[in-house]
Amino acid sequence: MILIFIISLFLLIYFIFFISQFVNIIFKGNAPFISTDSETIEIILHGLKLKKQPIVYELGCGRARFLKICEKYFPDASLVGIENLASLYFINKLTLKLQGSKINLLNKDFFAVRLENADLIYCYLNNATMFKLGEKFRNECQAGTLIISRRFPIPQLKPEKMIIIKNKKIFFYKI
Repeated sequence: MILIFIISLFLLIYFIFFISQFVNIIFKGNAPFISTDSETIEIILHGLKLKKQPIVYELGCGRARFLKICEKYFPDASLVGIENLASLYFINKLTLKLQGSKINLLNKDFFAVRLENADLIYCYLNNATMFKLGEKFRNECQAGTLIISRRFPIPQLKPEKMIIIKNKKIFFYKI
């Protein structure tokens, strides 16, 4: 009986997740939930120089994989994940708490979050969203903020460098 309840609860959570994904993509134009693989994140972070105790944001963080790996590379960092999809947020909030992570996960629209204190911002979104974020970055981010975008460029900014990992472009911008 308990097993049936657990399986039913699990299926209900996944059903809610997929319905909310559908609504977010089709009706709101948001990026789909696609994670960056760990190997790619390791390559991005390898050799990255950040100030002591940096503030790192992951916009549309999903499972916060980028921030989890940042936690290893930069143990003194303040890590902030912003996820608008409520079902994904709640699952990950619980998972992070059980793992003892210090990642601060927010269930918000990242356009409503001020980014002026960010030292590093990571995004894996879509073209339309990156276009909208370009103005936000230029208006809010301090000089020296590093923005990394997987696959989708920021049209208003000129990349400082670009690398290709697994046939996907990674853009590095400095405000």
